[in-house]
Amino acid sequence: MGKNKKKVKHSREEEKQAKKVLVIIGISALILVVAMFVAYSFW
Repeated sequence: MGKNKKKVKHSREEEKQAKKVLVIIGISALILVVAMFVAYSFW
């Protein structure tokens, strides 16, 4: 029983970390798109 609870806690922590990484990737992609639009507007 003790090992199972540790696995559940660990997987929840991994899920939180994965969501955080996905949010960071999404925000950086949006920033990249905005930067590309700004760069093309100057051309």
